[in-house]
Amino acid sequence: MLRAFAVKAVALAAGLALVWALPAAWDGVAIAAVVIAATGFLTYAVVHPRSQFFVPVLDRLATRDRVVALTFDDGPDPVVTPRVLDMLAAHGARATFFVLGERAARHPDVIRRIQREGHTVGTHTHRHLIRFHFARPRFVQREIEDAIAVVTDILATRPTLFRPPQGLRTPQFASGFRRTPGLTCVTWSVRGLDSRATTAGAIVARVTPGLEPGAIVTLHDGTGLGGASDRAPTLAALTEILRECQSRGLRCVALDEIGAGAR
Repeated sequence: MLRAFAVKAVALAAGLALVWALPAAWDGVAIAAVVIAATGFLTYAVVHPRSQFFVPVLDRLATRDRVVALTFDDGPDPVVTPRVLDMLAAHGARATFFVLGERAARHPDVIRRIQREGHTVGTHTHRHLIRFHFARPRFVQREIEDAIAVVTDILATRPTLFRPPQGLRTPQFASGFRRTPGLTCVTWSVRGLDSRATTAGAIVARVTPGLEPGAIVTLHDGTGLGGASDRAPTLAALTEILRECQSRGLRCVALDEIGAGAR
């Protein structure tokens, strides 16, 4: 974090020096360049899955073993999630499910099955609201803790892995997140983009180039949160992704298996 702030400070100082040093006729160009650079940096800090600027994140597995971590967001869904679990079981694969608190409360049996079959249960806020990214830290904290409370009540085990909606880490999120100790923020190295309207072939094409040791893959088993409501492409793609992992000698693991707990 100190290194990130140092980089920001140096960049700002350099920008101010540029504005001061250039002839007056160039002031507008210099100011525009500084604004563009600052906007680009802020966008990277909030959006890029590897950015550690506002919150430390786990975007890849810290291992050289031939393992990958499949993860699923937005569930549990009473129809889709059991089908995902069936497919994982058929391939001897394990995964991590980042669930919504309000959906977990409606489908506790699915949450219990996820745990019973050796998968990891993380959280993904209570309601998956757009407001989450811009609300006050206290609201962010409550959304995180409400989901944790639901899962803890179902499993008698407190989840320690968290993924923010859309993977965004705003300053407001960072303040609220830090108020809830014992959590690891998980992003990804490979994204299927299957929450939008797409095809199985397109999902496979996005995921397979990044299937390598240490990859964290993001897919979705939940629907109806502003994206497409059809998870059939995800289910069809999952079969191909699991087969591809096997053909490459990659074992699909749950994040708990490789010690990806709170930092």
